[in-house]
Amino acid sequence: MSPYDPLKHGPKRIVGPGFHEQVHKLVGTVPPGSVTTYGDIGAALGSSTVARHVGYAMAALPEGHGVPWWRVVAAGGRLSQLPGAADEQAAHLAAEGIEVRNLRVQQFPLRRHQFGASQDSNSPGLQ
Repeated sequence: MSPYDPLKHGPKRIVGPGFHEQVHKLVGTVPPGSVTTYGDIGAALGSSTVARHVGYAMAALPEGHGVPWWRVVAAGGRLSQLPGAADEQAAHLAAEGIEVRNLRVQQFPLRRHQFGASQDSNSPGLQ
């Protein structure tokens, strides 16, 4: 696969150099006791169609990163589908006061963090 080339791929390409870092930085702004979705993160970065790429960025977190990965869930509040990861994610969320049942965040709409206009203007955004 050839590297990202802004002349070839266009300047508005969302997934490119620095994308993972933008995702990780944005996830760090989700407050304890709240969750967000892969799609919400993509939308805050400029495109709700890159949810899968947000997942790849989360999977690429280096050891000892400090990013609260457990606050990112799938649409509808579903937890990770990786073996063992859902139990760890549920434990982290429970420690923050979020109830999880049947691998889903309970009261998801109330727990869902929305990146607002003031947040977005200070978010990593697209460069």
